[in-house]
Amino acid sequence: MAVLRTWLVVTAAMLGLWQVAIASEQLSLSVGSWQLEQQSADNLTIEFNLTTNGLALEATADSLKLAEPIGRLNKVSLSCDEVQLLAERYLCKQGNLIFNHAELGSQNIQFSLTAQPEASHYQLHLTGLKLAEAEIALSVNLHAEQWHVAVDIPQLELTSLLAYLSPYLAADTADLLTGWSYDSKLTMTAELDGHGSQLEQAKFKLTAAALNLMDADSQFVTEDAKLDITLDLKHSSEQWQFDIASTLLAGQGYAEPVFIDFMATPLSLIARGSWMPTQQLWQIEQVNFKQHDIVDINGQLSGRSNQLESAEIELKQTSLNNLYPIWIQPFIVDSALANLELAGNVGVKLSQQQEAYQVSIEFDETFIDDEHSRFGLYDLNGHFGWTNSSQIQTSHLTWQGGYVYAIPLGGSEFVAETQASELRLQQRWTLPILDGELQLSEFSLIRPEFDNTQWSFAGELSPISMEALSSALEWPTLHGKLSGVIPKVNYHNQQVQMDGALIMKVFDGTTVLQNLKLDHAFGSLPQLYADVELTNLDLETLTKTFEFGKITGKLDGQLNQLRLSNWQPVAFDAQFYTPEDDNSRHRISQKAVDSLSKLGGASGVLQRSFLRFFEDFSYQRLGLSCKLTNDVCQMAGVSEAEQGYYIVKGGGLPPRINVVGYTRRVGWTDLLERLKSVSNSSGPVIQ
Repeated sequence: MAVLRTWLVVTAAMLGLWQVAIASEQLSLSVGSWQLEQQSADNLTIEFNLTTNGLALEATADSLKLAEPIGRLNKVSLSCDEVQLLAERYLCKQGNLIFNHAELGSQNIQFSLTAQPEASHYQLHLTGLKLAEAEIALSVNLHAEQWHVAVDIPQLELTSLLAYLSPYLAADTADLLTGWSYDSKLTMTAELDGHGSQLEQAKFKLTAAALNLMDADSQFVTEDAKLDITLDLKHSSEQWQFDIASTLLAGQGYAEPVFIDFMATPLSLIARGSWMPTQQLWQIEQVNFKQHDIVDINGQLSGRSNQLESAEIELKQTSLNNLYPIWIQPFIVDSALANLELAGNVGVKLSQQQEAYQVSIEFDETFIDDEHSRFGLYDLNGHFGWTNSSQIQTSHLTWQGGYVYAIPLGGSEFVAETQASELRLQQRWTLPILDGELQLSEFSLIRPEFDNTQWSFAGELSPISMEALSSALEWPTLHGKLSGVIPKVNYHNQQVQMDGALIMKVFDGTTVLQNLKLDHAFGSLPQLYADVELTNLDLETLTKTFEFGKITGKLDGQLNQLRLSNWQPVAFDAQFYTPEDDNSRHRISQKAVDSLSKLGGASGVLQRSFLRFFEDFSYQRLGLSCKLTNDVCQMAGVSEAEQGYYIVKGGGLPPRINVVGYTRRVGWTDLLERLKSVSNSSGPVIQ
């Protein structure tokens, strides 16, 4: 303010020449060179004239040098048509100032001035000041060391403003702006108060209409947006207090990966806080971010420089259906949660101190359904807690039902604690599956880093009806019960792997699953690998399940190097055969003989012999193998025959029968068609 004060004092001094001019109608003063402190003038001419309205003033100078940041003015002309002197107060009701400036260009400014030199009180109003191709109105009230400045810019082009400011910007900021395209019509007002050289408080209001921004990579874009910002600043005790409020009311915006229609869902931000420049400390005592009917967030934040040190943030209960497509889905496009149908409400609380944080998520009548039918959860309620600190966070969730792929799940309760980025069960987790239960005695979830999720579990599977399971999976109807002990199962790097063997009781025998590995379980192309061993399966129960025809006896088998891609078999080495020590009764029906004949590439065997008069036959051993590679099954039987291979080797009491297969190589699709034909067949025709 020193420049302004000096200029006002000089102007008031010129007005003081009124006392000299009072006895004359005209007074002229010419000074070839004049200098005062940091100010100087060349060819200064001052002229006073008496008019019917009082005293008129005209002053010119070839150049006038003022202190920085104004600097040198050229071709200066100052006039006032009506100068008044009223009891130690000098007034210029209507004046005009013309000059040229290296950076401000040509200026033609209208002003009014009231000066009280003895009281050090000056008031100045300017209009017509041109800056960045905009006209600016400026009011200054200076009283001793206290001052007030008001600025009004009714119309300003953003492109012109940034072009004007570019020489004053830091190099990295200027380089950043060169990659952006921007355009907007701005309206701005400001009020500044201070003492001496210290700004004490300020109020700014900015409106940006038709705001169009785009960075070089099109990662941040606004189109025809309307932005309103108000900012209040107050300085005290070496710190700044601030209040800011902003709204986006029209147009559209994109900040990768989030897109928002501001007309449909306006955004608002309100914040109050403080800033201590000497210590680089900042604090946001209260902040509210709101998107109409979608997001309402309150919080408190603090930090040093650009480092966040503490935070308390709360997302109020909001509709998941509204929240998900805008604020969740764009960030998880390549994950298993990328396409969900959601209902119900969710609320979130976050607390952070330095690197330690705690998160709590509240679910209220929540519905989750994967659009690809891979998983779902219904009527989810409760809260889920997570933390990377030593402070324990609890989780307590309940739900009424759900599914994983085609397998339905019943209602359940989940109780756990999280500490140091690891979640562990606090009570046995019972998950109803069909008419049985999966009981997890161990379950842990570890996520030390953002993309390094691990989990593991172990438990037991109580008997599940094979009829219910096969119906859910749209398999042929299976009979019996499925149960077993589940060893520890681990998930890491999108891979599920089982330690040890999974032992299941099915078809009155034992099935052992080993070397189980599942890659990308919830991805678009899951891959499953396993080795399976079957021991003492009851053939009567098994063949009844598949309407294969009745066979009695036991069955062993191996299904090695099994690989499923998207749950479809692409490779395996399978062998099924009568155990060497099987002493049970071995009988096979006509339908079963015909079914096995079709699998081996023959049909109608019984109809072409007298054996068609018998309902069933005895056998010594049976077996069939298939090695699937490149969609072709290499087939064999229990032993080699003179031509082909034995699928059934006759033995025991008559009538006995041999079933021979002749097809060695068969396409997997063709083999499936044969299996379907067997399942749909009513059996051989007896003539």
